[in-house]
Amino acid sequence: MVSRGRHQKKDVAEALGRSEKVGLEVNEIHRGHRWGEVRCVPCGESRDVWSTPRNPATHAKQIDRFMNSHAHCAG
Repeated sequence: MVSRGRHQKKDVAEALGRSEKVGLEVNEIHRGHRWGEVRCVPCGESRDVWSTPRNPATHAKQIDRFMNSHAHCAG
C-alpha cells in the first residue's frame, strides 16, 4: 500500500520531490491512469504524472525537464 501523497515508483517520487523544492505545485488527482500533475502556478502550465509509467526513469526525466523549464517562474 502506498501512502497518500507519495508516488509508488521511486524515480518518479524523487522527481516530484525535486519539483516541489523549486516551487512547483504537485497535485495528486487519481483519474484513470493519471496519478496527478505538476503545475507551474505563475504561468498555468501543467504536466501529467502517470500512475504506472512504462519506464519510470524516463517519466522522471520528463518531469525534471518540465521542472527545469519552469523553475524561473516558480522560484
